[in-house]
Amino acid sequence: MRKRIDAHVHITPETCLGRKNERFGTENLPYGRLKMGDGGFQTMPCYIHDSQFTSDTLINMMDLYGVERAVLLQSLMNPLNPEITQAVHKYPDRLVGAMIVEPKEGWQQEMRRLAEEGLRVIKFEMRAFTNPNCYPDARYGDSMMTALFDEAEKLGLTITIDPAPINFPVYNPDALATAIERHPNAHFVLCHLGYPLPLETAEQREKWHKMVSVGKYKNCWVDISAMPDLFDAEGWPYPTAQDLIQQVKQEIGADKLIWGSDITGTLNRATYPQMMQMLERDKRFTEEELDKIFYDNAVAAYKL
Repeated sequence: MRKRIDAHVHITPETCLGRKNERFGTENLPYGRLKMGDGGFQTMPCYIHDSQFTSDTLINMMDLYGVERAVLLQSLMNPLNPEITQAVHKYPDRLVGAMIVEPKEGWQQEMRRLAEEGLRVIKFEMRAFTNPNCYPDARYGDSMMTALFDEAEKLGLTITIDPAPINFPVYNPDALATAIERHPNAHFVLCHLGYPLPLETAEQREKWHKMVSVGKYKNCWVDISAMPDLFDAEGWPYPTAQDLIQQVKQEIGADKLIWGSDITGTLNRATYPQMMQMLERDKRFTEEELDKIFYDNAVAAYKL
């Protein structure tokens, strides 16, 4: 049986229900709904009436489907540093946790404290990070981001980057590449296959190809997560996503790709086994490549 690590998951503890985030105008509602302004979206299937997906639930799901370990990520829209720390302490041999740190007064001390408490990853979700109510002018090469990356490198943290869609101002592959070069002792993971949307123009396609090419650096990997969300219109097994994954494999090599599910949101569109099968049933992969993508590469990137 293939060994698996899910390198991109989210939990929603019981403490989240009813929680509001004034900066983003969000509120966690029952039935898996996140209210955002006058709209919103499903963070998990609607039949989860209490909107909870705890670390205990995650572990049971991992056991059922043969997943050995998972990397817990989080969002600035719903920061969970205490809850992620608690989950990692409860399941130290199964879960690796990511922190969220904002560049507020005392941020260095906070990053060090969270690292001492066992969080070994730091997540930057650039769409949220550059929200008008957060840090809209933040860019990979500026003094603020450089200082955050410097401290993460000193602490030995893996730096996980959700780059935002291609048409966002912060989507700058050259600047990210320079940041990776300047931090050779830090491990970087680029999420969501470099977020290949939109790909309507030649310029957009070129920017995306440049973004995923950062995976050529010896200290950078690219995760394959959220494909059911990004390519929902096609339906499983998401053939466009499969073709793009093959393009990236040819560009940076199978030893730089990492599987992740991005549950719970993706469970609205695919089952957990389907998220594995879209890769495992693609005959363009060898068994050796799949072993790397599902396990070995995550071990390397996240220092497991």
